[in-house]
Amino acid sequence: MKVKNSKRMAVYAAAMTIMAGIAFEAVAAEGPQPIGPKLTPRLKQMLSDEMLSVKQAVKQILDGLIVGDHALVATQSQQIHDSFIMERGLTEQDKKDLMKAAPPEFLVLDGAFHLTAQKLANAALQKDYELQRFYYSRLVDSCQTCHSQYATDMFPAFSGAQPEGHAH
Repeated sequence: MKVKNSKRMAVYAAAMTIMAGIAFEAVAAEGPQPIGPKLTPRLKQMLSDEMLSVKQAVKQILDGLIVGDHALVATQSQQIHDSFIMERGLTEQDKKDLMKAAPPEFLVLDGAFHLTAQKLANAALQKDYELQRFYYSRLVDSCQTCHSQYATDMFPAFSGAQPEGHAH
């Protein structure tokens, strides 16, 4: 089952990479834009639920890393992997709406993020502390990369804007 999911994710990531290459010039001209405002209410709720789940799992993973709890790291990482929005009960209309709202680059980042979570889970199952720390840092990097490009409406600090009360 895990091999089948890994192969599916690899095929999906490859397809999204090809699509990203095709769409790169158009996006480069205007720069990445927040996708939240472009989502349907249903997709916005699904993505919000996924992000809340991911945030909680990332905190639990850090706790597990600190105390050497491989099982906790593996369980929470697998939960992140399994929360992949493209793998959850999206209707055909949801998929069309998501493809319309999210550029291919976003989908590539999201797919890579969930694949990294799977790699973290595997490292935890192998009880490899160093690899767990590596993939955890990659997971956090993925969050920051995506938020700085596609969620600046939710995370304005990534937009380069100064927080209120802070001036240069």
